[in-house]
Amino acid sequence: MIRVLLVENTRLVRGAFAALLSREDDIEVVAEADVNGDVVARAVACRPDVAVIDVDSREGEEVAARGELRARLPECRMLLMMASTTPERPRRMLDLHAAGVISTNAPPNRLVHGVRKLVRGQRFVDDRCGVGLGVNRAGHRGEPARPSRALAPCSVDLRPPGQRPPRIRPVR
Repeated sequence: MIRVLLVENTRLVRGAFAALLSREDDIEVVAEADVNGDVVARAVACRPDVAVIDVDSREGEEVAARGELRARLPECRMLLMMASTTPERPRRMLDLHAAGVISTNAPPNRLVHGVRKLVRGQRFVDDRCGVGLGVNRAGHRGEPARPSRALAPCSVDLRPPGQRPPRIRPVR
């Protein structure tokens, strides 16, 4: 069972992440915290495999930057969540010895995938964070990042059988 600590300031968002992860048979959310609380003490008490930390707040970034969590629990891997995905920010987060970074705009299944990769000892860089970092989907430096398929056209026709496509009239 993968043990996860969620660190997020917004209670509603934290609850949604907990619900998403708890649906998985192999993942257990062992603790939740806001970044203003004593994150390190909570982590030491529950011994998570992965700490998912929102670093959009100044306090969240400080939790990751201080390195205290990494020093006290070296086996706990940090997955840092952020809304800002300019190339400088994910690079700075990876320099904090985070095992992974993910955009808060990523599809929900990417969070689950990232947690699982970290537990297997792999690095995880979400597509939205890896662009421009020279990090590919596998999270390895050196190769160009593969483009995201987020805007790929849908090949499935969702209309009921026999229904014709809507008629588009030109604007005059």
